[in-house]
Amino acid sequence: MKHIVKISLFILLFCSLAMANEAYKNSIKEYDKFFREIGEKRVGVDEKIIDSVKNPFIIKKIEVVVKDSNGTKKIVKKDIYKLSAIFNNKAKINGKWYNIGDEIGNFKLKTIKTKSVVIADEHYKKELFIRKSNVSKIKFSSK
Repeated sequence: MKHIVKISLFILLFCSLAMANEAYKNSIKEYDKFFREIGEKRVGVDEKIIDSVKNPFIIKKIEVVVKDSNGTKKIVKKDIYKLSAIFNNKAKINGKWYNIGDEIGNFKLKTIKTKSVVIADEHYKKELFIRKSNVSKIKFSSK
């Protein structure tokens, strides 16, 4: 009788180990599938869609009043250039995407850096930076 109990316990232990091993193999297969999916090349947003994104911000034009020697007033409108994004060697300035060498008004896009771009004409050179909003209003949460 003792041998039957021992053999039964041995068989029960062996079966439970076999089931645990099978569950372990299944979990490894799930992880392998997960890592394979992560490793596959993913297709992002099409560049045409990125180019069609409109600037959600209002573009202001500065008006400068200039008086000449006769006392007449002349209003000169100056464009404000706002850099809103840098992505894939392109810069989004005033709602449009530009590559190096493209003309932006009277300026040409000369350099694209990680956080700024340089535009220049014959006489002037300007570096535009991505404006940061009030970061104290940004809230992050995780679950």
